[in-house]
Amino acid sequence: MGRSLAVLLALAGAVVGAAVLWPLPQEPEPLSWDPPPELIPPQPIVLPPAREQLVEFLPDQSIRLLRPTGREITVRYSAVVADPRWVDLAFYGGWERELEANEDSSALAFVTGPTYERQQGFNDLGIALHGDLVLANGQWDAGNRAAARQRAYWAITTGGELEFGYGRLPREDSSRYRIFVGGLHAFHHSEAVPPESYKGVYQAMTLADVRIVYAWRDDGRLELLETADGLLFSDLELLVKARGFRAAYLPDHASKSRLIIPGQKLWSDEQALWVSGGRLDIIPLPFMLKLQPSRAWYEASNRL
Repeated sequence: MGRSLAVLLALAGAVVGAAVLWPLPQEPEPLSWDPPPELIPPQPIVLPPAREQLVEFLPDQSIRLLRPTGREITVRYSAVVADPRWVDLAFYGGWERELEANEDSSALAFVTGPTYERQQGFNDLGIALHGDLVLANGQWDAGNRAAARQRAYWAITTGGELEFGYGRLPREDSSRYRIFVGGLHAFHHSEAVPPESYKGVYQAMTLADVRIVYAWRDDGRLELLETADGLLFSDLELLVKARGFRAAYLPDHASKSRLIIPGQKLWSDEQALWVSGGRLDIIPLPFMLKLQPSRAWYEASNRL
């Protein structure tokens, strides 16, 4: 009996030992397989719009707004809307070129650029910019660097996306921008808080004037907007909120307001009198920004 028990215990130990030494079956690892290129579905091709569809012109718009006092007002404006993937900006230098801009068939639109100050001998235009510019036809550093650091910018990245921010062109990251327009007044930004260094262009504004607005729309497109005369800053704030802009920045305003659509919305003597309040000596501009089809649009169109 004792010997049989010992044999049984030895056999049981051997079975347990074998179970420990023998690996249990495991789940097979999934096979990795890279399909050949001919089996990978092609990425959808983003077709460029026709040239006449690159911008949407919105003339003679109006919107009813309610002031905090309970008074209802009508704000009138015109605007151009563009997809940042397919447009560029160019520096359109030279004093008083508005009538020439009226006839420029290569342009989609012209708009006011950032503020500047006169500095004789600084460059061929005799001005110092208040913001850095990276445009399709060159790069211009701010002449007044202190002002540029204290202001805001909007930009188009190399990926074709809009960006609204604060300060100067970041030198360490400048290659990510295809377009950069600095020296602006950050009137509204729903997604960012201004840094302490931001001062802006304008203090409290009580005059009723024409306003030019660079706006970041909720659909990701850029809107260049010119209001009718007689608009207070407080009314502009109501307009921006009613339109649902993610951000809205201002360049110059009033007598420096320009929004020209060649063949559709033209500059004229009447327009000059309107924006200046009859003081034509204060309206000359040394440059405008020219909205035009981007190189990406030309390249994509040529592949069709």
